[in-house]
Amino acid sequence: MAGRKAAVEGLTTRHIVYLVAMHMIGAMIIDGAINFGIATAMYKGTSKPVNLWPLPNTLAGDAGVTIIIQQVLTWILDRLAVGGDLKKGIVAPLRMPKNANAIVRWLVGLEHVGVHKTRKEKVVNYLRFHGPRMAALVLATFILYWPITIGILSGLKIHGVGKDNSDLGGDFNVWPMPEIFKGVYGFAVGMTTPFMSYITLIYEGETQQGNSDLTELSSRDEECSQGNGIVPE
Repeated sequence: MAGRKAAVEGLTTRHIVYLVAMHMIGAMIIDGAINFGIATAMYKGTSKPVNLWPLPNTLAGDAGVTIIIQQVLTWILDRLAVGGDLKKGIVAPLRMPKNANAIVRWLVGLEHVGVHKTRKEKVVNYLRFHGPRMAALVLATFILYWPITIGILSGLKIHGVGKDNSDLGGDFNVWPMPEIFKGVYGFAVGMTTPFMSYITLIYEGETQQGNSDLTELSSRDEECSQGNGIVPE
């Protein structure tokens, strides 16, 4: 495979295939399988009833925690995966779109790019960069997925789907309802992964141009966002 490619303007067919095949379908399958396995370890064979709300085995709580853990790990691991693919030349990084909105520009985060010499500076910058963005991603995903999920689970509970008929008397059985739910849920949340990959492609495309000192790149982006929204060539 060829080495790292130069950044390009706009998504190509190769980018779309890359994002859909590897970072959406692939991520959804992996996320679904992992969550199914975790649910099997958590619920199958448990001596506690599985309920929608009451602890300790609460599917509502599980759905919320799953978003936090899955999205934080995806943000970190997907950036590493995209970086590795770029080094192999699988796909080219992207330039900042000329019509990029404020949310995309903030998520890319060029204002945090620069030379950080000490370990403390690197750690502080790492936390300042990733912390707010992971929190925003978790919050957005929670708002999008959690209420709908609770509505679906409530409907299943009302209609007795997956009801526990054992002595535990939970809202749902210990197998296979919770496992199927968590697997499908993780699969669905994985649909957000391509957006994170897209953000990383832009970040890599912009920062590869001046590795010796990238502060100027950040300033250029800030000036652009304050002006007419066009990134100078």
